Amino acid sequence: MAEIFEVITPILLITLIGYFFGRSKVELHSATLSTTVIMVAMPSLVFSSLTSLDMTLQRLFGVLGAAALCMTLSFALSYIVVRALGFSVRTFLPSLLFPNSGNMGLPLVFIAFGDVGLSLAVAYFVLISLTQHTVGVAIASGQYSIGSLLRQPLIYAVFAVFGVMLTRVTVPTIVATTTELLGGMMIPAMLILLGNSLAKLKVSDFMPAFAIAVGRLVIGASAAIATIWLLGLTGMLAGVVFMLSTMPAAVMSYVYAERFQRDPEKIAGVVVLSTVLTFAALPGVIWIAKQIALH
Repeated sequence: MAEIFEVITPILLITLIGYFFGRSKVELHSATLSTTVIMVAMPSLVFSSLTSLDMTLQRLFGVLGAAALCMTLSFALSYIVVRALGFSVRTFLPSLLFPNSGNMGLPLVFIAFGDVGLSLAVAYFVLISLTQHTVGVAIASGQYSIGSLLRQPLIYAVFAVFGVMLTRVTVPTIVATTTELLGGMMIPAMLILLGNSLAKLKVSDFMPAFAIAVGRLVIGASAAIATIWLLGLTGMLAGVVFMLSTMPAAVMSYVYAERFQRDPEKIAGVVVLSTVLTFAALPGVIWIAKQIALH
C-alpha cells in the first residue's frame, strides 16, 4: 500500500497545482502551454524515449500492435454500449473510446515502472494519440481528412525514430540531450493542464455522464485484459497496457466536442466524473497492473 501511495501522491499534487491555478485569479495561459506540449514536448519525449533505451523495431511494433488491438476491442465495446444506451454516437463515442493516456497515463507509468516502462507507454501513447486526432476527429466532425494526421508533429517524431532504428545510427549527443530536456517537461505540464481543465469544467446531466464514466473504466479494463490474453503479453508490457487502457476519458474529447458542437457541456461532465472515478480507483488499478507485470 505504501508503494501505491508513493505512485499516486505525486500525480495528485501536480494535478492540484493545475486545479488551483484554474480556480485562482492567476491566469494560466493553458492554450499556450498546451500548444507547447503538443508541438515541442510531446515529439521530443517520443524521440528521446524510443531512441535512448534498448527499444528494437520488433519491440516497438509489438507495443503498437497491442495498442491497436486494445483500441479495436474498445471501439467495438464502446459502440455497442453507446447504441444500447440510446446516446448519440458522435457525441459520446469518443469520450468512451479514448483514454487519457497522456495527461494521466504517462506520469503513472513513469512513477510505477520507471524509464523502461515509460518507453513502452510512450510507444503505446503514440498510436492512441494519432488515432484520437484522426479517427476521433472523424467521429465528432462526420468527415475525415488526412491533413489532420499530417499536421501532427508527433507523426514526424515517429518517422525520425524509425529512421534511427533502421539505420542504427547513433543519435548525436546534442540532439539526445536537447530532446531529453524538452521531453522532460511534458509529464508535469500535462498534469497541470489536466488540473486546470478540471477546475473549469462542470458536470451537466449527471446520469449520462456517470454512465459513460463507469463505462470508460470497465471497457478499458476489459479490452486490456482481452488484449493481454489474446496476444499472450507478459511482464511490464502487460502491466503498461492495462494501466493505460483504464485511464479516464481524454480531455481532448471535450475539446473536439466543443469545436464541432457535440453537446460539449455533457462531455465536460463525462471528463470530470471519469477522472474523479479513476482517481478513486487508482489504488486498485495500480495494484492490478503491478501484479500483471510480475507474470
